[in-house]
Amino acid sequence: MKQLSRELILETAQRMVVEQGMEKVNLSKVGAELGTTHAAIYKYFSGKEELWTELALTWLDHELANIFPFDTKGYSSTNDIVHDWLWLLSQSKYEAYVREPEMFKLYTAYIDRNPAALVRHIGDLLGSLKAASGIEDRGRLQAIMLAFSYFSAPAYADNWLRMDFRAEFESVWKLIQAGIRA
Repeated sequence: MKQLSRELILETAQRMVVEQGMEKVNLSKVGAELGTTHAAIYKYFSGKEELWTELALTWLDHELANIFPFDTKGYSSTNDIVHDWLWLLSQSKYEAYVREPEMFKLYTAYIDRNPAALVRHIGDLLGSLKAASGIEDRGRLQAIMLAFSYFSAPAYADNWLRMDFRAEFESVWKLIQAGIRA
């Protein structure tokens, strides 16, 4: 048996969620899979809520690795940087929703519906967009993110497959791109 660690617990829990669904996985089952008890997991996580929140954040950071940080080499305009950053964010979440629906469901339940975790996630996104674009005004950054929330917020994910995702994204982009130059 491998040495028990936060990383091993997260890796095992993720595999189990993907295979079985988040509703069927609990700390006892994760412990059994690791050859230990659920009580041993409490040395690393205060409970299921903390484990699932950390798992969702870790998974999401992995899914969005291309924007943390966003590579701006080869760009000559802020508009192009913001467009491509927003598209990469939107496309990454869309692909994650399609590829790993159980992990996306976990992300929705434990980040999108958890105010503290959501503030952390949005703060990370705003920091990345600020670093990439050079836009200092937090209000402008938040407005840009809000304009594209339809393409990245889990609340809208069920609609993504019923539309031409890229065409709709580009339509919204056309509406707001002039405001980015300002």
